[in-house]
Amino acid sequence: MTDSPLLLPADRQLRVGSYNLLNGGQERWEDQVGLLGGLNLDVLNLQEAKHWDQKDSERVYATAERLGMQPLLARSRSHGCHLVTYYRWPRVQCLGFSSDGACGNFHHTVLRARLRITGVREPVLLLHTHLDPFSPQDRLAEVQWLTEHAGARTLLAGDLNTPGADDEEPEDWDLIPAHQHSGHRLMLPDGSYGGTDRRAIRALMHAGFADPPVYLDQPIPRTAGHLCPEQKWDHRADHVLLSPTLAPALHSYEVLDNTVTQQLSDHLPVIVTLDITRM
Repeated sequence: MTDSPLLLPADRQLRVGSYNLLNGGQERWEDQVGLLGGLNLDVLNLQEAKHWDQKDSERVYATAERLGMQPLLARSRSHGCHLVTYYRWPRVQCLGFSSDGACGNFHHTVLRARLRITGVREPVLLLHTHLDPFSPQDRLAEVQWLTEHAGARTLLAGDLNTPGADDEEPEDWDLIPAHQHSGHRLMLPDGSYGGTDRRAIRALMHAGFADPPVYLDQPIPRTAGHLCPEQKWDHRADHVLLSPTLAPALHSYEVLDNTVTQQLSDHLPVIVTLDITRM
C-alpha cells in the first residue's frame, strides 16, 4: 500500500474520481455537489447525469460553477444516463473531445478527451464510460473498442458494471434475484449459469490496463451493493484503470464508504491519485 495522498505535495498530485449519481442525483444533488466539492479533484467523471441536459444543460453548468471546474457532456443513447466529465482549468486543459468515441456502438456512450496537465510533458487520453448494465456479452463487445487504448497514456474511468478480474464471488447467488442473473453471470452452454461473467474486465487487464487496488496490493473494496434492498451483494462496479505507461505514477486509491456516501447514491465515489512527476 502506498503512502497517504496527504504525504504527497499538492502540486505533484493529480486526483481523478469516478461516481455514479443514481438517476441524476435528484433531491440528493446539493449534498452530492457539497461532497464532491471537498475532494480537491482535478478530473471528475460522473455517470447517470439524468436530465442534466435539460434547460440548455442547466444542471451541467450549475454543477461546474459549484465545483469550479469545466464540463464535458456526453449524451447517452439509453435511458438518459448521460456522462459528464469535469476538469480543473487551467491546471488541466482539454485539447480535444468526442462525446461518442465508439460511433454509437455503446449502450450508453464513451466520452473521449485529450487532456494536458500542467507539469506533465505529454497529454493524457481520458476514456469515460458506463458499460451495458444488462448484458455481459455487450460489455465484452464494448470493451473491444477500449482495449487498443492500453497502448497509449490512458485513464479509463466509469461504472463498468463488472467486478475486478479476480474479485471474490458472491457468497450466495440467492442474494440477487434470479431475473437479474443474466446481467451478472456467465451463461454456460447448457443454458445454466456459472459465476460472475468477467470477460470484459479480463479483456481490459489482458490488454495491459492496471487495476489500482490490485497494483497497490490493497484490500478490494465495494463500490456498490449497500443501498439497493433487491441486491444484497457488496461488490465493485466502479473503476479508474491505468494504461501501463501511467501505472507507475499511481500513488493512492480510495473508495469513500461512510454513512454520508452510503445515503447519497447506490454507488460510492472512487478516487485515484497520481504523482505527476512519474507521468
